[in-house]
Amino acid sequence: MEREDDVRLIRRILSGDEAAFGILIKKYQKSVHALVWRKIGDYHYAEDIMQDAFLQAYKKLSTLKNPNQFAGWLYVIANRLCIDWTRKQKSMRKRKPAMQSLEDTRPEEIEKSSYTHYISEQQVTERTEYCRGLVQKLLEKLPENERTVVTLFYLDEMSTKEIGKFLGVSANTIASRLHRARKRLQADQEHLVQEVLDDVQLSENLKENIVKQLESIQRTFDSFIAQAKSDPTSGTDILTEAHDQVEEALKGEITSELARLAHEIYKYMGKPGIEKNVSLHRRYLNVAPDNKERFWSHRVLSVNLAMLGQNREAIEEQVRLYHWTCEHMSDADVLYVLSSCLEHAGCWSAEGRIDDWIQLYNDAFQRLENPELSRYDRCNFLQIGSEILRAYGRSDETLLGMEKLERFNDEPNWEHYFRFWLAVRTNWLLVYSGQEDWDRFDQALVEVSKFIEEEMEKRAAGRAVNLGNLHWAAHDIGCCLVWLQKYNEAKRFLQVAIDVDNSNDYGHFMLAVSIWTSERDREKTLHHLKFAHEVVLAAWNRGKYYQSFLSTPEFADVKDDPEFLKVLGQN
Repeated sequence: MEREDDVRLIRRILSGDEAAFGILIKKYQKSVHALVWRKIGDYHYAEDIMQDAFLQAYKKLSTLKNPNQFAGWLYVIANRLCIDWTRKQKSMRKRKPAMQSLEDTRPEEIEKSSYTHYISEQQVTERTEYCRGLVQKLLEKLPENERTVVTLFYLDEMSTKEIGKFLGVSANTIASRLHRARKRLQADQEHLVQEVLDDVQLSENLKENIVKQLESIQRTFDSFIAQAKSDPTSGTDILTEAHDQVEEALKGEITSELARLAHEIYKYMGKPGIEKNVSLHRRYLNVAPDNKERFWSHRVLSVNLAMLGQNREAIEEQVRLYHWTCEHMSDADVLYVLSSCLEHAGCWSAEGRIDDWIQLYNDAFQRLENPELSRYDRCNFLQIGSEILRAYGRSDETLLGMEKLERFNDEPNWEHYFRFWLAVRTNWLLVYSGQEDWDRFDQALVEVSKFIEEEMEKRAAGRAVNLGNLHWAAHDIGCCLVWLQKYNEAKRFLQVAIDVDNSNDYGHFMLAVSIWTSERDREKTLHHLKFAHEVVLAAWNRGKYYQSFLSTPEFADVKDDPEFLKVLGQN
């Protein structure tokens, strides 16, 4: 296999390409093993130390300032591990008695250790071990700098130029050392060195050993997702296992892959997960390898602080992120800072700083004229920004934003067209009801109701239907009607949404509100509340519906009811 440039490989690794790290392992594993073996004098322990060296290199790769120096950097890591190992061995020899020899071991103990297998294995490896001993003695006759060059030259078939790069000296220096070493060794000894070192077989599974920790966590997390998809209320035991695994991994160095995997796991753990994510991203921000990762981590940190109700901190982080993004990132990223989390709206309102947020919004709004922005970037900013303006009671600005959104969202065949079409109409419903403009309210409601009815008719006739569009149309209109206290109408839409996608936890909660207010049907209400509480695949769901229950006026008369508290996990 051709050697690929280290710099390109490292860039691929830092962008998430684990296969590229496997190439680096194959490229350097023999040379690192040879160096370690030469330093500690034990072939098998050298394999362990070599593996640890690659593990440390993988975890710390983002800290390497000059990728051109990877080989020398790897050598330093391996050398330090050798020093640590030697120090520990000296300490152990002072404390522990000598290990019992095979001759002193009782026969029955040997039987338990599969003595027959031991003997056959010894016969196969006897010559190799004997030769290794001879080679070690031959190499020990050489000065250390010559011993290193001979080992790399024969073990890894590295050229003098490659060895020089690896050790940080010139190729001429390596050639001189190799020449002197050859003169010290007789021809038959040199032949023996090459013969034995060529027989050295390193583990073919080294790459798997190095990345298996992440892979194991990912497999466990994938199992949780699969289980939760088949049964939306199950899989918490698997999630706990994934959490324990990622907590153990985070005791070491944090990489971008580990940070993102931990973030995904924490998302499904409710408030404790949000708190863990705050700690995770505060830590990761200090070691994030590039601006893309810093932007992601800083944005998530701000969002999680908002979700915890730490309003002042959330605002400070969002403002800090906004100004940093204006300086270091694209206009699309600037827009995303203000349109990635509706939770921030409550923070600015609670701190009495709505005007400050609007000032940021207007500043970002000017960037919509950038021709390099995609249609999605413009539409997403206008949708979320307008919804926050509506929450702040700025109805006129909301309608202007919706008008602009309609202009940008002008191609029905666009993949995101329906999302923004629906967003405009749900915002119209909420704004027009607040203005008591019932004619326009009814006009918007009829338009979406007609879409839902037509899709349901097509579905009943066995024709192709976009179930996602049908689900979200029914869900969003149903929620709007609950907020407007039109409970009987809301029930019909919410039931359609749940029939299409039963895993929507918030849909179940809102249907429970509608049923309890309009029917006082305890059994149905408890059923939907229980389902909402137990859905594990909804990000940040764990425990949130008890708080929603307490703050929902429609449940004021049953906030202390034992049956309601029980289904919400409060017994």
